[in-house]
Parts: sequence; C-alpha cells; structure tokens
Amino acid sequence: MLVDCVFITEDYEANMRRQRDMFLAASDWTQLPDNGLTDEQRAAWAVYRQALRDAPANWEPAPTWDAPDPPS
Repeated sequence: MLVDCVFITEDYEANMRRQRDMFLAASDWTQLPDNGLTDEQRAAWAVYRQALRDAPANWEPAPTWDAPDPPS
C-alpha cells in the first residue's frame, strides 16, 4: 500500500521533494550500525530509502504522489 501525499501549493515538485526528504530524515536511524535491526530489516529499509531517492526521476508533477511504504 502506498502513502498518498497531498500538496497544498502548486509547486508540486518542490513539495514532493520536501516530503521525500522528511521521509528520508525520519528513517536515517535505520542505517546506523547500532540501530537494533537485523541485517534483513536494515536491508529492507535501505531498499525503501533508495525508492524515495529514485522517486523524483519517475514522478510527474501533480497535486498528489504515491510515496513508497516504509517496511513494517
């Protein structure tokens, strides 16, 4: 399931990048060596974070975007 992000202003690309940056910042801890996650969990978070970084290349400016879901 994807997270639907809705933007208020019409600078859609800038809004998407800000939202994406917030998701990346909120998951920074998952890549620290002493985070308490298993190697498998850490790898899943790395895949999620890469999908966030790749999102702008595949994104059409619009009022919403489907952000990838973080691992559970």
